[in-house]
Amino acid sequence: MVTKYYPTQLETFRQCPLKYKYGKDPEVRDKYRQPTPQLFVGTCVHDALEVFFDITRTPMAERTEAKLDHLLRRAWAGVDLWPKRKAQRLEEREKIFGTDQEREASWGKHALNMLHRFFLVTDLKAVPFTAEQFHEAKLKSGIVVAGKIDRIDRMPDGSMKIMDYKTGKPPFKKDDASVAADDLQLSTYAIVVRKKYRSPVSRCTLIYVAHDEEVGFEPTDELLIEKAKLIEETVRAIEAEEEWAPKQNHFCPWCEYRAICPVGEKIEPADAKLDEDLDVPF
Repeated sequence: MVTKYYPTQLETFRQCPLKYKYGKDPEVRDKYRQPTPQLFVGTCVHDALEVFFDITRTPMAERTEAKLDHLLRRAWAGVDLWPKRKAQRLEEREKIFGTDQEREASWGKHALNMLHRFFLVTDLKAVPFTAEQFHEAKLKSGIVVAGKIDRIDRMPDGSMKIMDYKTGKPPFKKDDASVAADDLQLSTYAIVVRKKYRSPVSRCTLIYVAHDEEVGFEPTDELLIEKAKLIEETVRAIEAEEEWAPKQNHFCPWCEYRAICPVGEKIEPADAKLDEDLDVPF
């Protein structure tokens, strides 16, 4: 069986080998990785946009904001999902919100507001080449890389544009050069798409749905060669790893495995750090 490597996993290993190890252990992962409203909203927004831009499920004439809102509500309720995935969606919803309908409604309105802002600036006539599909390709080294790409558009000149929807905040560094240097996920997707479809990739873009912002870069041949080397080096490091030592980094306060990490257990959670900085008159 061929092992497939996903860019998010590679980034996790580079960030902290121990977190990578915990994430690959189903028992540990299922025990400590709990659903959050942020992730739930993100998943539902992705599902709604997938159906909205699928011309077979949402004809061009039906691409209205009311339709997009309706698709979000269907995704929230798991209506269009396969039975097993629907059960998972409803279980996540129960764990996150329970019977607190006011809190759930607040997050739902937040999601609708995201889509409202996105609707105002998006190209409603776009017909994606693929949306929310898994893609994979084998590198020259024999390593197989894969990932679920939110959206690929074929441009008028025949090139591909890769888009990744983000429901969080934009990065502090927003220029193309910084994003290209720091990113591994979109670069990996560009490598996969070029190999799979034998088409050039003209643009890799992060779309911040809630903030009307896009940031990205043009994946040059030189950049993708450099990223392919980084992928190979990271995979070789994973295959040779024996210690799985924790590596403290600025993501530690948000890590779901803090309680069982020799480094993380000594670090206060993100919420506690925010409370320390509060300076309000009430």
